[in-house]
This record gives sequence, structure tokens and C-alpha cells, in this order.
Amino acid sequence: MMSAPYDVTAPVSVFVFGHCHVRSSGKLATPPLHLLRVLIYVLLEGRGKPVSRGRIRDLIWSDNGSERANADIRQSMGRIRKFQQDYNFELLSADTQTVWLNPDQNVYIDLAEFIGLIASPSPRACVRMCEIYRGELLDSSGSVGNGFEEWLAFQRTALLQDFNRTVSAALQSGTELTPQQRHFCASRLLQLDACHEGAHRALMSDAAAKGEFSRVKQLFNACSKQLHEELGVGPDHETVRLYQELTGRSLEV
Repeated sequence: MMSAPYDVTAPVSVFVFGHCHVRSSGKLATPPLHLLRVLIYVLLEGRGKPVSRGRIRDLIWSDNGSERANADIRQSMGRIRKFQQDYNFELLSADTQTVWLNPDQNVYIDLAEFIGLIASPSPRACVRMCEIYRGELLDSSGSVGNGFEEWLAFQRTALLQDFNRTVSAALQSGTELTPQQRHFCASRLLQLDACHEGAHRALMSDAAAKGEFSRVKQLFNACSKQLHEELGVGPDHETVRLYQELTGRSLEV
């Protein structure tokens, strides 16, 4: 398994994929959960530009009455401000109307890096995406109002589709990935989608390149079983053809 590095030069690092946390001066810190919710909204909807404080209020506290929601966002922004003061950074700022991101802060955000990699995809960028995508967006944050949960579900799906598309393209033959990188990316895809035939094919090719033809058969059989159990279908023509090429054997129909 490859490591999952981050920008060690940044005094503060914010992680919103999988287990959400903040690392400050090498130590873990537990942020107010609404800090992370507001942060990803500003990043994904505002692209870092100021966004309406009212929109954030209505989204995160959609199940509350307006008076309570106003009090909740005031309290939450106060907790966010105090947390940032305690750890000597100011990533998010707000006034009575808007909330915005301070881009000049020396803070690493895994989601911001992921967005940048999607915007400039490359085979090697997909390796970094596999390192970053340790789980769903805000996977450990719990749930809040229905409005925010619906918005979050949409964003999770969109990010997963971007991840799948970029990594799948990088696994095609002739790309710049090393065998180790191909194996890492294919394995990561299968953790998220056990029926991803492109990832199965990459692992079969990797095994054949090492002369492990019994492993090729095991991988093909595992792929066939997974597809049958989950989707009720067999491997597609490309997967079957690759298996035949790699092993020099014909499949019994």
C-alpha cells in the first residue's frame, strides 16, 4: 500500500474525506463539525468566493425555525472563530451577510487539492487522488438537516464519479503509471466498486506481467463471481478477451 502524504509544510491541515479531522503542528485537533460543513460548501458551491450566510443557514439548519436557525448559525460561527484563534489560523471568515475563504492562509485542505487534480487530470494525478480519497466526503461527521444531507449526497456522488472517471482512464494501457501505481489505483477502485472491470483487468495484467498466471485465473474467477452475485451478469467481452490473451486458454461457454 502506498502512503497518503499531505503538505507537511503547512502548519494546519484539514481533512474532510473519510475520517474528518484537523492536524495542527503535527497533533490531531477536533474541530467544530460545522466548520467542516461550511468549509466544503464554500469550496464546492462558492469555489472559495464569498457565499451567502443566509444560504448556509437555510441549508445546514433547514429543519429548524428561522429564529432558532439564526441563533444556531451565530453560535456556530462563534465556535468556528474561537477554534481558529486557538490554533492560530483564519481559514474561514464571516460578516453579517457572507462567509468566505482566505486563500492566503497556509492551510492544507484535502478537498481543495482533490478539486485541483480533477481540473488538471493526468495519470500521476490519479495516484494522488487515490491517496486523498480515503472515504466519502464528511463520512464521520454525522447528519444534520435534510437540506444539507441532500446537498451532501449529490456532492458525494459527483466527486466519486470524477474520481472513477479519472482513475479508470489512467489504468488504460500505455499510460505513465508504474506497475506499483497501477496496482495501487486498481485496488483502490475495487474498494469502492467491487464490480469495476477495468480495475480487475489492470490487476490481471499486473499478475501476468509477473508470470503469475494462476493468479490471473483467480482474479478472473473472482471478477466473474462478483459480477454474477451483484449484477447477475458475466464479464464483458473485453475482460474475457484479455483473460484469454493472458493465459492462452479458451473459456468454456
